[in-house]
Amino acid sequence: MTVADPSHYDVIGADPGAAKADLKAAYAAALEQAQAAGDTEATAAVRRAWQVLSDPVQRQRYDDEIGLTGRGAGSAPTPRGTPADAADAGAAEEGAGDAVAATGGPVVPSVVPGPSGVPEALEQPTIGRRMTASLIDVVTLLAGYVALTAVAYAGLSGDTARYVALIVLFEVLVIGLFVVPTIRTGQTLGKRFTYIMCVDRGSGSLPTVAQVVRRYLVPMVAVPALLQMGAFLALFFGLSYTMGRDQVSLADRLARTAVVVARYQPPRPGRGA
Repeated sequence: MTVADPSHYDVIGADPGAAKADLKAAYAAALEQAQAAGDTEATAAVRRAWQVLSDPVQRQRYDDEIGLTGRGAGSAPTPRGTPADAADAGAAEEGAGDAVAATGGPVVPSVVPGPSGVPEALEQPTIGRRMTASLIDVVTLLAGYVALTAVAYAGLSGDTARYVALIVLFEVLVIGLFVVPTIRTGQTLGKRFTYIMCVDRGSGSLPTVAQVVRRYLVPMVAVPALLQMGAFLALFFGLSYTMGRDQVSLADRLARTAVVVARYQPPRPGRGA
């Protein structure tokens, strides 16, 4: 960014010391103004600014880059937590996928249900990010299934034994790659790589075991029962978030969960939600 270029704060019309809620309000106003004027370049600039400023890690780096040490003149620096917390945040950026709150413990933002039922304090990811996570998960599942199938076919004889083995292998893979990780961290492998997570829609905490089972019940039943048709049904069930602006899939509706950007460490169900 050159000296003549406006900062991201200037683009959305916000003070460098503004809180996240104020930034969001300024972004919405600036975006509406740019779109009303039909200025595609200004609209793109506003969106780029928000993409950086809405992410605490990217915002900190940007502030360092433009020489802001305290979020604007006369304003107090935003608390960043202890050095250990900063290290945790950096680890999340690099690949851990767990966003750690500034206090070092599980903290859920104030939860206010939005129009889609997803708390407004929790940020929905882009469709592209969710699809990338889904692609990683599907490829991982298929790779594991093909590898284990080859072993099963080599070690078993008879169509019935092989069919049963295929069903068992599929269920084991779904449990190991989807159910258990979601119960433990809210993240499958794909979600971990894309920094998103599955949480309870109402509280923002990790989903309960019952919610996770409901979330993956249809694929676990449909694929063994209907084979190719079941696989298509499972894909439709899991990717249905692409069909609505609220990004709430059929799996989310059934389990009352939401997929959000991993900006905090969600507590276990019933703890501080």
